[in-house]
Amino acid sequence: MSAEVPTTDVRVPARKGDRHQEAVTLLRRMILSGELAPGEPLREVALSEQFGTSRTPVREALRTLAAEGLVTLLPNRTVQVSQLDEQAASDVFSVLGALESLAARLACERMRPEDMEVLSELQGDLAHYFEVRDRPRYLEANRLIHEHIVESSGNSSLVLAWRLLLPRAERARHVSTLDHARWAEAFQEHVEIERAFRARDLDAIARLMEAHFENGAASIQEARKRARREQRSRAYRSAPGAE
Repeated sequence: MSAEVPTTDVRVPARKGDRHQEAVTLLRRMILSGELAPGEPLREVALSEQFGTSRTPVREALRTLAAEGLVTLLPNRTVQVSQLDEQAASDVFSVLGALESLAARLACERMRPEDMEVLSELQGDLAHYFEVRDRPRYLEANRLIHEHIVESSGNSSLVLAWRLLLPRAERARHVSTLDHARWAEAFQEHVEIERAFRARDLDAIARLMEAHFENGAASIQEARKRARREQRSRAYRSAPGAE
């Protein structure tokens, strides 16, 4: 879908101080959802008209998203949605796995009963959206669970490092759930993680969290191999003389 022909009317609020962040949020959501496809050009004028704002907040938002790896700034002021780098995404998953494994251990020790109740509520939301196959809301519930666990660690440096990496991981997470088998596996992993929290089993939580990300990274790599196989298959079918 082209950024010049919006299907929904999204308007950035008129508050001057919020315009940049609102534009970042809207563009990030459109990229992660696939509404803006990899390689699609992003034009400041079209986006500013769509968002109902000036070009300046859009221009600044594009720079922010470029730093997150979601858009690419090309010569002649051309901007496009970045292609997903599967190897880089897999690497980010590996680092996040280590961070969240540590965060989970700390959170398990420090979570109050009310924090544990919030985790259970979020897990219930995750289960519901998995059962009805509502992928966008499932992904949001998933994000909230991971955020709750990391913030419950009480370690501000860890939280900061996690937030810096998160935008690069979110796109890969959206891609990985397109594989229904992996989606089901990831949901079951969340069930086991929540169970380990309930049992206050620090070692199990750390192991499960790291494995959760390792499996996600492996899924991304498998998707990359599958795409290469499909590309070769198309080439073979179109070869001269092929029947």
